[in-house]
Amino acid sequence: MSTENVCAIVLNWNGAEQTLQCIASLEACCSIPIVVIDNDSQPEDYQKLADYMAGFDAQQALVTTQADIKHQDRKYARCLIRNSGNFGYAGGNNVGIDYAYRAGYDYFWIVNNDVTVEEGALHALLETMHSDPFCGFSASVLVYADNPNTVQCVGGGTVYPWLGKTKLIGKNLDRSRLHLAEFPKPDYLMGASMLVSCEVIQRVGLMDERYFMYSEEVDWQRRAAVEGIGCQVSRRSFARHGDSGSTKGKSHLFHFYRNRAAIMYNRKFHSMTCCIVSSLALASITVLQNRRSLKNIRYGLKGISEGLTFSWR
Repeated sequence: MSTENVCAIVLNWNGAEQTLQCIASLEACCSIPIVVIDNDSQPEDYQKLADYMAGFDAQQALVTTQADIKHQDRKYARCLIRNSGNFGYAGGNNVGIDYAYRAGYDYFWIVNNDVTVEEGALHALLETMHSDPFCGFSASVLVYADNPNTVQCVGGGTVYPWLGKTKLIGKNLDRSRLHLAEFPKPDYLMGASMLVSCEVIQRVGLMDERYFMYSEEVDWQRRAAVEGIGCQVSRRSFARHGDSGSTKGKSHLFHFYRNRAAIMYNRKFHSMTCCIVSSLALASITVLQNRRSLKNIRYGLKGISEGLTFSWR
């Protein structure tokens, strides 16, 4: 299956070594253009990416800024865009997707920088996408980077709005049993290794940047579903998923952003009763799960509070 009009999108924030490993796996998997967006990393981290780009011919590579990429629509083998700030997962990736869309790519392969894609991953994603005329999102099966024989999630998960929580499908399943198992259709696909059709941009637009981190792909796919655009898991596409550099070693930030996004999502798509119940449930879960960390509890409750007071207007 042709990968001619596919572009990979990789977001970096102070994780250049990990990003370069991700790029190496993409290069081993297939020969496609790669757009790297740097979310205003430290100068020494960004320089590692710039040094990588220096290995390409000037006609094949573009090193530019968030402001200047708005005037570019030419295709390059490699593109490095430096953002003027840290705009989170949605805001950072949107810069690259917007450029790739204007450059005329049909598909955007969003790949987290903590992911190593396995051989054949992209071809399997494309086959899944083409098997369903209504499919706009196709995601890989994620396995653990340090234990690739164990499944992290079969493409995505289930949303429990009244709890403010989600549950990954197939978590910790033995990979060898994947072909024997049956799973429910996911409510959303994980954005760690996800192929997106240009039709999504045309009819739905980009991700909502107001989440900053977490729930943005859930929101995106829900908005797409209203337009009749569906999502499918590609069971023959595999990606090894490690620890995200965004909140690694900073679990209090995970609880803040995760809780904030969950309540924001409920505010947008569900009733106020659901928001209140889910806030109380999520607060209880946060306290119970973090009994030994007052910092995590404090930040988790702060996230719930900010989610409740957030205005979508």
